[in-house]
Amino acid sequence: MNDAFQIETPGVDVEKVMAEIRRRVEAKRARGVYNQFSLADAGHEHDTIALKQGNEYFDYYLKSLLLAAEIDINDFEIASKSRFFGRPVVGLKKLIWKLLKFYTFRMFSQQRDFNARVAVILQGMDRRYSRKLAQLEDRIKSLDEDRS
Repeated sequence: MNDAFQIETPGVDVEKVMAEIRRRVEAKRARGVYNQFSLADAGHEHDTIALKQGNEYFDYYLKSLLLAAEIDINDFEIASKSRFFGRPVVGLKKLIWKLLKFYTFRMFSQQRDFNARVAVILQGMDRRYSRKLAQLEDRIKSLDEDRS
């Protein structure tokens, strides 16, 4: 692994610093700080492979779906990179946004509500079928024991 930088300060134990960084990253990861709940960034090219390998990714994806269902419909910063026409372009974009906001707000609200309901239903179905599968596996096990 190539190091991005080197620490050459006398009296600094680099391994100790790195161990502390790793410990803090793992603690934050366990608390969910680094979870990405953007479905666009969830790694679609790996979905099929991950789903075939186990339920861990599927559970993560359901959690991501539920959290990503809450789309942001609030205002956002409108900026322009143009040096010469920046202010007029920003002004025009803000005017267009204000005019369209009235029409799009209801649609976005309904979409957000739909997304949240679908995510909750999918999670409920997953839990239901997981319980049913566990019951069936227990029943098969008990039938096998009875037969033996």
